[in-house]
Amino acid sequence: MGIHTQLTIAVIGCGTLGTAIAAGILSPKERTDLEVHHLTATVGTESSKRRVENALSQHSSRLTVLTQERNVRAVWEADVVLLAMNPVKRADVFAALGFRDILQGKLVLSIMAGITTKALNILALGEDSAPDNESALQCVRAMPNMAAKIREAVTLYTAGSGTTKENLEIASWVFSQVGEAHRIPESSFDICAVSVGCAGSLLLLAIDGLLDAAVAEGVKRPDVQNLVVNSAIGMMKLVPAGDHVSVLREKIASPGGCSIRALLELEKLGVRAAFTTAIMAAAEKSKHMSLS
Repeated sequence: MGIHTQLTIAVIGCGTLGTAIAAGILSPKERTDLEVHHLTATVGTESSKRRVENALSQHSSRLTVLTQERNVRAVWEADVVLLAMNPVKRADVFAALGFRDILQGKLVLSIMAGITTKALNILALGEDSAPDNESALQCVRAMPNMAAKIREAVTLYTAGSGTTKENLEIASWVFSQVGEAHRIPESSFDICAVSVGCAGSLLLLAIDGLLDAAVAEGVKRPDVQNLVVNSAIGMMKLVPAGDHVSVLREKIASPGGCSIRALLELEKLGVRAAFTTAIMAAAEKSKHMSLS
């Protein structure tokens, strides 16, 4: 597959993230030598089929949506396959007659949480497959976050052994259409991926707690929600602008002020350690998902 090409893409298990990525690559942020000629998405139910068709209706001339019984057809017609299904369904998907065979020679992108490139090779080639041999799957493992829906995702990706430079460029292009894409070594993928993938939900929990406090003090949640969220977004943008998180926190917490009192209460409750423990637990879960 050349890098100067029109791509035919199959999205297997097109849920929320799969749909966001499909929307991004069908309407790329800028003109490049890559573009999607046709995209086929597969889903579990007729209601999901209608959901994807409605979400991508403006691209209907380049879109086909099928139910999962036709996964093999979708992959057969594609040169890039995005595995977007829940990882617990992977064995059933790969067990479909002919599915493994038609993956050969295609670029396989996986956003299945916790599934390593080695595990992908075993799924596609069998237990005796060697990831560094000539028949190894051309595969890229990635983890976008939910902000892909608004093209503000941070996506981490890592490649299987032997994946060509051209296919890495295609993978980078795909994930860059929904935000930033960063290649990292697979040895650090689990902790980095859950830090990115889980950070949003943990921060949203913190935001929810702040809003609860406002409600407890007599303020309606809708009246303060955007104020709190926009304040948090603005503060977070100071970090990539050059302010270290610890230094920034110290600047905000002036002597004798409200912020330092709030921070001391959080330290007393062990909130910092709780965040650390939560992410480490998520990383441990990710490391074992390929085995389950």
